Amino acid sequence: MLDWLEQFEIIKEVASKKIQENGGGRFSLAKFDNLLGISGGKSRKWAKGQRPSAEDLGRICRKLDLSAAWLLLGEGGLFLGEETDTQKEDAPITDPIAQRMKVATDILKGSGASPEVIQQAVMKILDSQNETHTQAETNTLEASAFADKCDWSMKRT
Repeated sequence: MLDWLEQFEIIKEVASKKIQENGGGRFSLAKFDNLLGISGGKSRKWAKGQRPSAEDLGRICRKLDLSAAWLLLGEGGLFLGEETDTQKEDAPITDPIAQRMKVATDILKGSGASPEVIQQAVMKILDSQNETHTQAETNTLEASAFADKCDWSMKRT
Protein backbone atom coordinates (compact mmCIF):
# COMPACT_ATOMS: atom_id res chain seq x y z
CA MET A 1 0.00 0.00 0.00
CA LEU A 2 1.30 3.44 -0.91
CA ASP A 3 1.76 5.98 1.81
CA TRP A 4 -0.24 9.21 1.63
CA LEU A 5 2.55 11.34 0.12
CA GLU A 6 3.04 8.81 -2.71
CA GLN A 7 -0.70 8.78 -3.34
CA PHE A 8 -0.83 12.58 -3.29
CA GLU A 9 1.86 12.75 -6.00
CA ILE A 10 -0.25 10.44 -8.18
CA ILE A 11 -3.38 12.50 -7.45
CA LYS A 12 -1.52 15.66 -8.49
CA GLU A 13 -0.48 13.97 -11.77
CA VAL A 14 -4.10 13.03 -12.51
CA ALA A 15 -5.25 16.55 -11.61
CA SER A 16 -2.52 18.06 -13.79
CA LYS A 17 -3.79 16.11 -16.82
CA LYS A 18 -7.36 17.19 -16.09
CA ILE A 19 -6.29 20.84 -15.73
CA GLN A 20 -4.44 20.66 -19.06
CA GLU A 21 -7.41 18.98 -20.77
CA ASN A 22 -9.59 21.87 -19.59
CA GLY A 23 -7.16 24.43 -21.03
CA GLY A 24 -5.81 25.48 -17.65
CA GLY A 25 -2.13 25.23 -18.53
CA ARG A 26 0.52 23.98 -16.14
CA PHE A 27 -0.28 22.46 -12.75
CA SER A 28 -0.21 24.56 -9.61
CA LEU A 29 -1.68 23.96 -6.18
CA ALA A 30 -3.96 26.96 -6.73
CA LYS A 31 -5.37 25.35 -9.90
CA PHE A 32 -5.64 22.04 -8.06
CA ASP A 33 -7.61 23.73 -5.27
CA ASN A 34 -9.89 25.38 -7.81
CA LEU A 35 -10.47 22.07 -9.61
CA LEU A 36 -11.49 20.37 -6.36
CA GLY A 37 -13.31 23.38 -4.93
CA ILE A 38 -11.25 23.47 -1.73
CA SER A 39 -9.33 26.12 0.20
CA GLY A 40 -5.61 26.41 -0.46
CA GLY A 41 -4.71 25.54 3.07
CA LYS A 42 -6.02 22.01 2.66
CA SER A 43 -3.84 21.06 -0.30
CA ARG A 44 -0.74 22.51 1.38
CA LYS A 45 -1.46 20.36 4.46
CA TRP A 46 -1.95 17.32 2.24
CA ALA A 47 1.39 18.04 0.54
CA LYS A 48 3.01 17.98 3.99
CA GLY A 49 1.54 14.57 4.81
CA GLN A 50 -1.84 15.25 6.46
CA ARG A 51 -4.52 12.93 5.09
CA PRO A 52 -7.72 14.55 3.81
CA SER A 53 -11.01 14.28 5.68
CA ALA A 54 -13.58 11.73 4.51
CA GLU A 55 -15.50 14.55 2.83
CA ASP A 56 -12.41 15.71 0.95
CA LEU A 57 -11.51 12.14 -0.04
CA GLY A 58 -14.99 11.82 -1.52
CA ARG A 59 -14.50 15.09 -3.38
CA ILE A 60 -11.17 13.87 -4.80
CA CYS A 61 -12.82 10.63 -5.96
CA ARG A 62 -15.71 12.42 -7.66
CA LYS A 63 -13.76 15.27 -9.28
CA LEU A 64 -10.90 13.10 -10.58
CA ASP A 65 -12.87 9.87 -11.23
CA LEU A 66 -10.58 7.94 -8.89
CA SER A 67 -11.44 4.66 -7.25
CA ALA A 68 -12.30 5.15 -3.59
CA ALA A 69 -10.90 1.68 -2.85
CA TRP A 70 -7.53 2.73 -4.28
CA LEU A 71 -7.58 6.06 -2.49
CA LEU A 72 -8.51 4.69 0.94
CA LEU A 73 -7.32 1.10 0.93
CA GLY A 74 -4.63 1.09 -1.74
CA GLU A 75 -6.48 -1.73 -3.51
CA GLY A 76 -7.62 -2.13 -7.07
CA GLY A 77 -7.02 0.18 -9.97
CA LEU A 78 -6.45 3.91 -9.74
CA PHE A 79 -9.58 4.78 -11.69
CA LEU A 80 -13.17 3.60 -11.24
CA GLY A 81 -13.71 0.31 -13.07
CA GLU A 82 -10.01 -0.35 -13.55
CA GLU A 83 -8.86 -3.81 -12.55
CA THR A 84 -5.38 -4.71 -11.34
CA ASP A 85 -3.51 -7.95 -10.79
CA THR A 86 -1.27 -6.61 -8.04
CA GLN A 87 -1.24 -8.49 -4.77
CA LYS A 88 -3.14 -7.00 -1.86
CA GLU A 89 -1.12 -6.34 1.24
CA ASP A 90 -2.30 -8.07 4.38
CA ALA A 91 -1.53 -5.13 6.66
CA PRO A 92 -4.32 -4.67 9.21
CA ILE A 93 -6.67 -1.77 8.61
CA THR A 94 -7.09 0.27 11.76
CA ASP A 95 -9.26 3.14 10.53
CA PRO A 96 -12.94 2.27 11.26
CA ILE A 97 -14.21 3.94 8.08
CA ALA A 98 -11.63 2.10 5.99
CA GLN A 99 -12.61 -1.16 7.73
CA ARG A 100 -16.29 -0.64 6.81
CA MET A 101 -15.30 0.16 3.25
CA LYS A 102 -13.12 -2.96 3.04
CA VAL A 103 -15.92 -5.20 4.29
CA ALA A 104 -18.46 -3.63 1.92
CA THR A 105 -16.05 -3.88 -1.02
CA ASP A 106 -15.25 -7.53 -0.31
CA ILE A 107 -18.92 -8.47 0.03
CA LEU A 108 -19.93 -6.62 -3.12
CA LYS A 109 -17.02 -8.04 -5.15
CA GLY A 110 -17.92 -11.52 -3.91
CA SER A 111 -21.49 -11.07 -5.07
CA GLY A 112 -20.37 -9.92 -8.53
CA ALA A 113 -21.32 -6.26 -8.16
CA SER A 114 -20.10 -3.84 -10.82
CA PRO A 115 -17.31 -1.36 -10.02
CA GLU A 116 -19.88 1.44 -10.21
CA VAL A 117 -22.05 -0.19 -7.53
CA ILE A 118 -18.99 -0.73 -5.33
CA GLN A 119 -17.97 2.92 -5.79
CA GLN A 120 -21.49 4.08 -4.84
CA ALA A 121 -21.43 1.95 -1.69
CA VAL A 122 -18.04 3.29 -0.68
CA MET A 123 -19.18 6.86 -1.29
CA LYS A 124 -22.27 6.28 0.87
CA ILE A 125 -20.01 5.06 3.67
CA LEU A 126 -17.93 8.22 3.34
CA ASP A 127 -21.04 10.41 3.25
CA SER A 128 -22.53 8.73 6.32
CA GLN A 129 -19.40 8.90 8.49
CA ASN A 130 -20.83 11.64 10.72
CA GLU A 131 -24.19 9.95 11.34
CA THR A 132 -24.66 8.17 14.66
CA HIS A 133 -26.09 5.04 13.05
CA THR A 134 -26.02 4.42 9.34
CA GLN A 135 -28.77 2.35 7.80
CA ALA A 136 -26.31 -0.51 7.40
CA GLU A 137 -25.46 -0.41 11.11
CA THR A 138 -29.15 -0.27 11.98
CA ASN A 139 -29.81 -3.26 9.72
CA THR A 140 -26.93 -5.14 11.34
CA LEU A 141 -28.30 -4.42 14.81
CA GLU A 142 -31.79 -5.53 13.75
CA ALA A 143 -30.41 -8.70 12.15
CA SER A 144 -28.42 -9.47 15.29
CA ALA A 145 -31.50 -8.99 17.49
CA PHE A 146 -33.50 -11.23 15.16
CA ALA A 147 -30.80 -13.91 15.28
CA ASP A 148 -30.77 -13.77 19.08
CA LYS A 149 -34.54 -14.16 19.10
CA CYS A 150 -34.32 -17.14 16.75
CA ASP A 151 -31.68 -18.79 18.90
CA TRP A 152 -33.91 -18.37 21.96
CA SER A 153 -36.94 -19.86 20.26
CA MET A 154 -34.86 -22.79 18.99
CA LYS A 155 -33.56 -23.54 22.48
CA ARG A 156 -37.09 -23.66 23.90
CA THR A 157 -38.34 -26.31 21.47
